Amino acid sequence: MRTTTVPVLLRPEVAAQLPTDPGERALVLELGLREWRIRQALAAFERGEGSLAYAAEQARVPLREMIALAYAHGLEPRVEPELLAKKRLTLEEAADL
Repeated sequence: MRTTTVPVLLRPEVAAQLPTDPGERALVLELGLREWRIRQALAAFERGEGSLAYAAEQARVPLREMIALAYAHGLEPRVEPELLAKKRLTLEEAADL
């Protein structure tokens, strides 16, 4: 696997909490990037910039997970009342949630 070195300025108290192992440090960064992408996507969804399915795509997480994350952040999918009355949604209708 090819790697790239990226210098990052951190506050001393944050740097002191990082693991010493380079692989573990990379994992910390990857987990942080995942959380950042999720927060960015949910903020865009809250502003009305796309569907929850689009937010999941932008965050690179499954839609099922994004739905749970949206609820955890106090957001609810925007659903038209007539869709709620239907017993089954088409894939296109579900993707627009």
